[in-house]
Parts: sequence; C-alpha cells; structure tokens
Amino acid sequence: MLLSASDRDAGEGGTTDEAVVAAAETLGEELATAKESSSEFAFTTMVKQCNESIGDETGIDYGSVCGADDDGCC
Repeated sequence: MLLSASDRDAGEGGTTDEAVVAAAETLGEELATAKESSSEFAFTTMVKQCNESIGDETGIDYGSVCGADDDGCC
C-alpha cells in the first residue's frame, strides 16, 4: 500500500510527513487516471477500497471524512 512508505528519519510512527504527502499525491494521480478510464461503478468501488485500505493503515475512517458520494469533497 502506498501509505506504508517509510524513511530512516521517520518519526515515532515510522513514516515521515513528506512520505505520506507523496503517497497521497501519487494515489490522487492514479485515481484521476482511473476515473477517466473506468465506469462510474468501477471507480466508486475502487475509491471505497482505497478508503478501506487507508483506514486499515491509519486507523482513520477516511470514508466518513470524505465519502465517495459527496459532490465537491475531495
């Protein structure tokens, strides 16, 4: 998973802020590309899977913060 990136200079959690931001940017780019080439159903399913994976990695229910059905969110 992209959010598993770590660095020798990482803080207590093992991941630097820069690594997390870079992983998020990469994920955003990949999702934008996938949205252009996928059906709405396939893309929504992918976003939900990403939300679940982010939650597994971070312990944050990302889907409740930014739901796939929210217009204008994320």
